[in-house]
Amino acid sequence: MATTFLNKVTTTDFLSWYFSDPSDAHAIGYEVISTLKSNGVFTISVRDLFDNCGYIPGHICVDNKEEIEYEPSQVELIKD
Repeated sequence: MATTFLNKVTTTDFLSWYFSDPSDAHAIGYEVISTLKSNGVFTISVRDLFDNCGYIPGHICVDNKEEIEYEPSQVELIKD
């Protein structure tokens, strides 16, 4: 049976929110540098960031402006 999500967020809205705090961008930058030094390669996807972000605020979801936080598993990441 397919999962039906009540909440959806576009990749653009998710990335805008995720990187709205400069410390998050810096953290990714440090992770990239560290991994490149040790492995020579770094790969990350929007899905990786989404699945591991901890929570999705309701106000960035399509058609949902609630001030509530959702688990990433409760929100569908959609392309713009």
